[in-house]
Amino acid sequence: MFKMKTSDLFKRAKQLADLEGSDFITWNEAVNCINESNVGLYEKLINMGDDSFVKSFHMKDEAERLPEDFWQLKGVYLWNNGNLQTINRRAGNNGIHHLSYELKNGSICLYGSPNDVLVEYYPKPEKLFFKPNDVAIGIDTTLDYLDCHKHTFLYKDEDEQQNETLSIIDLDGIKTSKDFIQVEHDSIVRAYLTENFVFIVTASGLIIYDIMSGYSVTVDGYAPLVTESGKEYLVDTESGIIKYFHVKNDAISTSELKMVEDITGGNFYVANDTLDDFFFITDTDVSHNGTDTGLGITKHIVYSDKKCYALGDTGFAVVDAEDELELIENSTGLNVGFIGIDERTGYGYCSKKFGAYYVNPYCEDTPLDYPNSMYFQIISYILAIAFKSKQGADISLLQNQLAMVEQTFEETLGSDAFQFPRMGNVYN
Repeated sequence: MFKMKTSDLFKRAKQLADLEGSDFITWNEAVNCINESNVGLYEKLINMGDDSFVKSFHMKDEAERLPEDFWQLKGVYLWNNGNLQTINRRAGNNGIHHLSYELKNGSICLYGSPNDVLVEYYPKPEKLFFKPNDVAIGIDTTLDYLDCHKHTFLYKDEDEQQNETLSIIDLDGIKTSKDFIQVEHDSIVRAYLTENFVFIVTASGLIIYDIMSGYSVTVDGYAPLVTESGKEYLVDTESGIIKYFHVKNDAISTSELKMVEDITGGNFYVANDTLDDFFFITDTDVSHNGTDTGLGITKHIVYSDKKCYALGDTGFAVVDAEDELELIENSTGLNVGFIGIDERTGYGYCSKKFGAYYVNPYCEDTPLDYPNSMYFQIISYILAIAFKSKQGADISLLQNQLAMVEQTFEETLGSDAFQFPRMGNVYN
């Protein structure tokens, strides 16, 4: 296999397009172009019969859900001690007793009662990313920030009477709220900022502040829960019951939603939108559905794409649904909180380092596990042509070079990978 990184692909394309050292192509543009080019080449290889990425599974039941990574079907075969017989797709006028298959509602259905069937398919092409540069943001370096959400920051403040307060500032200038609540700074255990609320965990209880209405309330025995789409709930830390809540006139009303077993004791929870996969912060660790992950002291977590992204004072890590922990990077400064986990931007969290605040990317440099170097060359030229076109420059030379590489590649597709290409008859 030919192993390189997505960043290598971007660098090579910039070389071919005479854009070395230039920021003319933004990170978003580059990632979109890379993935469009990768999918385009993948589809072309499928149409040409390239089997490099084919996967398969056996089935004996009449119907089975297609794998999550299913992209396109290659073939369905009756398996008879290693001998394969092609099974055709069921025609509209065929009955269910005729040997055939059918794809519907995300499942593959078999007819004619076959005993053992081999299904070959092309998996979804992997999304390719590379790590963008950290971006400095202009926020006051003298303030003590507790958390952030998107462009909004929560920080320690004082009012005109020098009472200790908390404040919110939005970098876009859309909304600002000064001195919105008085709270002793030393009593704050953790603070969480969401789209609609500020949750302040103190030694005496949980303070909930509604950003839109300006009402706040202190409750005991609850912890906030935020889903992947940003919906906020409360978890009863004794019973595990998840509740809707509403803050009005400095009072809170709740209604029961569902109970989740064995996840009590946290002070902040994140979950998927169906509320059946949980991560939560305890005083000593991050837990997944009640099982410690071994990450250690954690400041904040968010849920995205079946994973928990965790931010501590010393590092940034991700925990998947199998409790596999991967440290993405050790921190070089003081971490504030999550800007957001969003594949469209590549930005994950904010930290202070080198005397300034930076937005740090969360995504990694995707490995390119191509069967040979031709894949890399073809996508490099496709990208370079796209980059040149954006400049309004001449692309004819790159098009000719791409055509030569593609011709060479197409000629080798039918060759046996374990033998030299056979000599053709020159008199044909």
